[in-house]
Amino acid sequence: MKNLIKLIMSVLIFSVFYTGFVFAASSDMKAHSMMESNKIGELIRESAMDGYILSYHFMDLRVKKTNVQDKTAMDKPHHLMVYITDKNNKPVLKANVGFMIKNAQGITQKAMGMFMSEGFGTTADMKQKGVYTIASKAILGDKKLIDKFEYEIR
Repeated sequence: MKNLIKLIMSVLIFSVFYTGFVFAASSDMKAHSMMESNKIGELIRESAMDGYILSYHFMDLRVKKTNVQDKTAMDKPHHLMVYITDKNNKPVLKANVGFMIKNAQGITQKAMGMFMSEGFGTTADMKQKGVYTIASKAILGDKKLIDKFEYEIR
């Protein structure tokens, strides 16, 4: 009876380790963790529409500058990225993406997103504190994804 219990315990322990190894080696898990590490900036919004997920990331480029003159001389010191993934969590690599950013005074900036780091990004002037309305439009073949949200600069 003791030998049977030892055998069952050995098989159970082996199964647990083997299952963990299989999940760790899964290609989907590797792809997911790689995607997370390649994203630029801080996540400020995620939205889902028509089977796609739009993840917006924001970065103040002045943070990395050490010289005060360099910081104040930048016309567009902010970087806005949108990462688009499909229903299978695969990044969309071909799209036309446009941004419209409006500050509290109603001044609007329009820019086309450039493809970079598996996303689409642009630079913007968001130096004034306040609430900005950010709209994006992504054209993926015959599908249009339009999103709009507010983001506050403090």
